Amino acid sequence: MANNHWRTFPRWMLEEHEIELQFNAQLATGRAAEVTARIQREPATLQVVLALLGNPSTALSTRIGIGVVMEDFAGSALLKSAVATLGELSQHPDVTIRSDACHYLGLSGDARAMPFLQACLHDQAAEVRDVAADALATLTPDSPPSD
Repeated sequence: MANNHWRTFPRWMLEEHEIELQFNAQLATGRAAEVTARIQREPATLQVVLALLGNPSTALSTRIGIGVVMEDFAGSALLKSAVATLGELSQHPDVTIRSDACHYLGLSGDARAMPFLQACLHDQAAEVRDVAADALATLTPDSPPSD
């Protein structure tokens, strides 16, 4: 008799994994609008997108889709609610993740993103420093970012 260990997982864990697989497929195949619509209906599912963002194995095609979704939520209360998570991701060991997180912190339009972005001005990677400076400029358009 085969062991069906998957049956012992809580249903919410299976559903979360299912949503991740679905979002990954949609984002990778240019169907970011479907992900945006789902997040609008179920705001908690933004966490799935943030998990994909924070995974170094996430494919470039999916990362492009994540960018589309984040642009759709620019300045929204929902993206502002993700500032702490994006701030953590801005310190991730992976340069691409740090850079993307800085960009999305700027899109949040939230002043709480500023300390994270200011810290990234001293990042070892020039790409991260540049993105952080640009993001800070969008948060404080009247003054240049401090160094």
